[in-house]
Amino acid sequence: MTNKIRTVQNPRLILLDCKNSHKLAQIISDILNFCKFNTCIDDFSEITDFVIENADSGIERPENVIADTVLFDNNSSLSRDLIKGFRESVTPYENAMKFFGEDNDRVITYSSENYGADVASRNYAENGGTVSFELIGGGILSRVNVINGKYTVDEVLACTGVLIAAGMPLASVLNFFEYEEGH
Repeated sequence: MTNKIRTVQNPRLILLDCKNSHKLAQIISDILNFCKFNTCIDDFSEITDFVIENADSGIERPENVIADTVLFDNNSSLSRDLIKGFRESVTPYENAMKFFGEDNDRVITYSSENYGADVASRNYAENGGTVSFELIGGGILSRVNVINGKYTVDEVLACTGVLIAAGMPLASVLNFFEYEEGH
């Protein structure tokens, strides 16, 4: 798998300041680990490819960590200047319109209700303990099945948006959810 994230020498930071950030941190870490990246959550002492940090952790970031991707929602306490310091920003579609207006070309959006988002879902269905929906992102349409209650649609969309923003191919993210469905 060729991937631009493998060329970075320093740890890359994914900062989360949103609802369910602790659960999202674990899901993102699981996906990155599944794709053979070394990750840790809220710990800059380990040698790793990615550090996933919750905004409320209060940990001092070393200088060698690259501010890569930030996920925020309408409950975020992050300043606009801090958000602009990241290479990529990810937020719900509706929040991007409120926060950035039409000047949101550096923002990846997700939504379970609006197909104008960069990562969206449609045709949601529940059947025998499995939640199923079509995920649309990067010109790709794929069916995602998750065991009911393990992940919500919005969690899948948010994590997918973050990992696409960080440079991961959508196919790698989808492979994780396909693997999870079988286990």
